[in-house]
Amino acid sequence: MRILLKSTVVAFAGLVLVACADEDFSGAYRFKDSKMKGPMVLNIHGKEAELFADLGKDGIRALGKMRVSTKDGKLLLDDVNSSLRLAMKRNVDERSLDCLNCKVLGMKTDEHVWEYDPKGPYNVDQLLQEQARKREEEMNAELERVRDEAMEQGRRNSEAPKLKPYEGDWVYQRTTKTDPLIIMGIWREKQIRVWTFDFANFNPRGKKTPGFEVADAGLRIGEGASARVYTLSSDKKALTCVGCNKAERWVKADPKKDLSDRHYARKLAGNL
Repeated sequence: MRILLKSTVVAFAGLVLVACADEDFSGAYRFKDSKMKGPMVLNIHGKEAELFADLGKDGIRALGKMRVSTKDGKLLLDDVNSSLRLAMKRNVDERSLDCLNCKVLGMKTDEHVWEYDPKGPYNVDQLLQEQARKREEEMNAELERVRDEAMEQGRRNSEAPKLKPYEGDWVYQRTTKTDPLIIMGIWREKQIRVWTFDFANFNPRGKKTPGFEVADAGLRIGEGASARVYTLSSDKKALTCVGCNKAERWVKADPKKDLSDRHYARKLAGNL
């Protein structure tokens, strides 16, 4: 009976030792210091691992693949393309990893803690594929944007010579005390630009370069449903919106006067 009990204890102890030797380190672990743009991530799944940099909005960058093994409770990571070997052990928190020879990664000291990442392990190949797909979509969208801008600029350039009758600096006629001061420049060379200012202190609110088209009905400014058509008065000193929900009128500034003179600009706009 004693012999049988002794054999059972020995067998159980052997199983415990084997279990300890074959500890599963699967998971993800992160390390970052102040000089790094983003953390390095050690991604372990079974007998394989990857090291990659997590650069946030700039995506991830693969740094290498490794083979995983364990010995005497240590985690050993062998780079598949070189003789580099990382040695680690479980941290006292039983979750993170203590690096034992991180100088091989170019770090100043060996001892570094790689914090446990509960979101891991990651499918790195899938992440890289998704990243490549998104970057291709972004590149195609950018190419399309550049193409559309070039086409729009070409259209604007072809319309610009027709702006001759409307050339000048124009000031929006205010209808309420809350209206801002708006100045619109119409020139064949510079085309149409619109500046908005606070009426009281002349502080700038913004600048726009709207689309435009010169047609038989008048000068069309803007895009889509928000576009408005303006007709030129017989004396060529006023622009009036056609079909607007409320009256909209612009007066032409004296070319001999400077609209940076806020008093003159306010006078044209109407100091209600």
